Amino acid sequence: MIALLDGMPLVALPDGRSTSFDKRWITTSLLQAAEQAGYQRWWLSEHIAESVSVYLQRDCEENSVDVQSLQAAVHDILGTLGFPDVAEHFHLPDPPLRLSLAELVREAGEGYELAFFGLLGNQLQSVAGSHVVRLEIRDLSDCLRLLARKKRPRSTGLRDEIVSFIRQHGASVGTSRQGEPLEIQLS
Repeated sequence: MIALLDGMPLVALPDGRSTSFDKRWITTSLLQAAEQAGYQRWWLSEHIAESVSVYLQRDCEENSVDVQSLQAAVHDILGTLGFPDVAEHFHLPDPPLRLSLAELVREAGEGYELAFFGLLGNQLQSVAGSHVVRLEIRDLSDCLRLLARKKRPRSTGLRDEIVSFIRQHGASVGTSRQGEPLEIQLS
């Protein structure tokens, strides 16, 4: 028997990939739908996302759930609570994509910074063709430590180069997309 993280099923994406469930994904989508329906800073979004989370943890017997089923569950909850106007605007984009800078350094191998920046550029470009609305880039400190070990001492210059590269490429990816703009979080 395989135990799933926190007892939560994986979310099966339409392209065949699977990802872990994140309440923030549903909360953000609910907030956007509520704003479109005329509600500002809608307080119910977090409670509804928590209800979906509890359902998945306690009552879902499958190891994975597809995006359409999650969306239908939220529509049902919104209808039951008397918010068909929010349900009308609600849709789930692809969940946030997570990118580890430390993993890219490891993948770059002996190519050091040049290969790292090439891989990072390729990853950012691949996001342009997706329906992802949020990109979470993490492990900047670990990335800097790994690069420093390979080539040069840790410096704010390298940090600034990476941040600038992400901003520049992220802006071009964000403007080349159709639909919602890309939100990038770097940690």
